[in-house]
Amino acid sequence: MRPINLLPPEVAAARSRRRKAIGLIALFIVYVLALGAGVVYWNSKVSDARADVTAQEGINAGLRREAAGLAEAEVLKLEFEAQATLVRDALASDVDWGILLNDLARLLPPRVWVQQFTGTVSPEQPGVAGVVSFSGVGFDYPDVSSWLRALDSEDFVGVTGTWVSTAAEGRVGDAEVVTFTSSAVLTDAATTDRADELIPEVP
Repeated sequence: MRPINLLPPEVAAARSRRRKAIGLIALFIVYVLALGAGVVYWNSKVSDARADVTAQEGINAGLRREAAGLAEAEVLKLEFEAQATLVRDALASDVDWGILLNDLARLLPPRVWVQQFTGTVSPEQPGVAGVVSFSGVGFDYPDVSSWLRALDSEDFVGVTGTWVSTAAEGRVGDAEVVTFTSSAVLTDAATTDRADELIPEVP
């Protein structure tokens, strides 16, 4: 059956207007709620971003402090290397003359004695640490040969190219002797490692 509306048209129109008003109000409320949710969401995003920025600023500050500390360490490292270079240069041809003379006394032939000794360092010549010169006395010429063999032996490390410059007969009191002058080249084996001992290792 067809429905019959007995209400006056004005009442129906009023109801229709109320329904539309309620619908608009509900739509407005939904819009406001959605807008509020969006504001809350984006505010939380902004807060998170600000927290991230603050945390990153703290990290950056720590990195800047660490970089400043590393810069100071680099300056100290450069100063250390400069001082170490000075020590190495100063001791590039460092010869332990005490050990050298001790070895000489140990290997000296029994019929030869040294009257004079001089030693010079020559760091500018690669492979050559210096030169040593001797004035000595033996009882005869074979003693001078024994002297040369002693200096050229493997037991006298760091000495090479030994030669006798002069040899002449003479007398010491009533004894006949042979006086001689001799020279030799000091190799790098005669140098010490005192530079490495003086310069500490830096981890």
